[in-house]
Amino acid sequence: MIIHFRILIVVCVLVNISCTWAADENDAPHITAKKLSIHAKAAKKIIRTQPAQNEIVMSELKRTRLLTIVSQIDQFRTTIQETTLDKGIFSSNYKPIDIELLSDMRRFINNYASYPQTDEVLHLMALVHKRTKNYSAAALDWELLKVMYPQSTFVATANKQLQELSVDQLAKQVAMINRMNEQISMLSGDMDQRTGSFIEFLRSSRDEVFAPSIVAESASFLVRNETFQNEDIIESAIAHQSMLIDNDIALYRFNKLLSVYPASNLSADSMLSIAFIQREKLKLFDKASKTYLALIEKYPDSNEAKLGHEELATMYSVDMHDYPNAIRTYEEIIAKYKKDPSVLYSLLTLERIYESKTFQKDKAIDTYLRVADIYAQEQDGLSALIEAENIASNSPRSWIMAISINDRINARAPDSEEAIKALFSNADITENKLGDQVKAKEMYANFIADYPAHTLAKEAQKRISAMTKK
Repeated sequence: MIIHFRILIVVCVLVNISCTWAADENDAPHITAKKLSIHAKAAKKIIRTQPAQNEIVMSELKRTRLLTIVSQIDQFRTTIQETTLDKGIFSSNYKPIDIELLSDMRRFINNYASYPQTDEVLHLMALVHKRTKNYSAAALDWELLKVMYPQSTFVATANKQLQELSVDQLAKQVAMINRMNEQISMLSGDMDQRTGSFIEFLRSSRDEVFAPSIVAESASFLVRNETFQNEDIIESAIAHQSMLIDNDIALYRFNKLLSVYPASNLSADSMLSIAFIQREKLKLFDKASKTYLALIEKYPDSNEAKLGHEELATMYSVDMHDYPNAIRTYEEIIAKYKKDPSVLYSLLTLERIYESKTFQKDKAIDTYLRVADIYAQEQDGLSALIEAENIASNSPRSWIMAISINDRINARAPDSEEAIKALFSNADITENKLGDQVKAKEMYANFIADYPAHTLAKEAQKRISAMTKK
């Protein structure tokens, strides 16, 4: 361990000497290859002088890697500088050298993320993404630099670059960039913990512009992760972002999560997402229904199961026009979730199916009355009674039911505008639907006596006069 520590000190000294190029991405490096060779030889000399007895000797391969980190970063920097300018402007397309550099730099980051000098490689990678006009990837590189290396001298440059992108190329994504910055300010733990938590935050992004970059960075993190335990979260992030890119890839990723992490807390979410893709994107309704039903059976008490129930019912009704299954599923929701807001929605949707799809007016009325019973103390209950009366009063076989419903309205909200209209409606039904003019006259008279100043009192008097003339 002493040898390891001393070697790292030597290498860090060499790296610090070579990394004076920092804040401005256009600054030129000051370490020459000749000087680097001299430092490397000095380092080897120091290493050879350390006592080897009772200590583990470092492998030649690892020693070589330690001594070449500086030269690799220097090569990245030099190559980027030499290939950046094209007649004074940034190149508009990826060149072969850009692809090679990005691939090599990502490999370098995955191998040497624990070394503080790797912060510059993330910065250089952002510059390549920026010059190829992949601005979202550049922004994410600089955000990850801040996540992984919060003490880096490149943080100020990253913030400056992000501000410029927010004003210009990524103006439409400024809200997302601001949210990322806010999230970074709340991160804690070691590098892997901070990065994993940040990717977990990115998982819910619905911005298609960032999706490919989030997928790439998440996949890289899985390669180098050593301490972040919840890798299923990272797989879920890749899957969710893949939904914005390609349906088949997203399905593969969600199924991979279910297979590789069967005990994951995100399994129910994965099944719900698979069903969503099958229904909304691929229009594979039979497959989607099987996935929804499997989700409901396997995770019956989860929020995803509740959402799955609702989406399944909607799919039966809207997409498949399978009203018997839609009715059955809505009834399951009503029975299972009691006073949940989904119950009211299910009841009202059920009523619409009965009224306008299966043309069962009596069941539509009954459904409204169920709403009135369940939400007896709420405005929704009173509104349901009014809607039920409207259907009943226009259905020949339901006129008596309409009168009964109006009585319930009057009992629930006496002297309210709804109750006054209900009383008048009963007199109207009695006169014009049931043909009982004697009873109707009495009801109109009572209405006038009780509400003489109401506008309907004049109408009631006209009706009495018209029936009297007959």
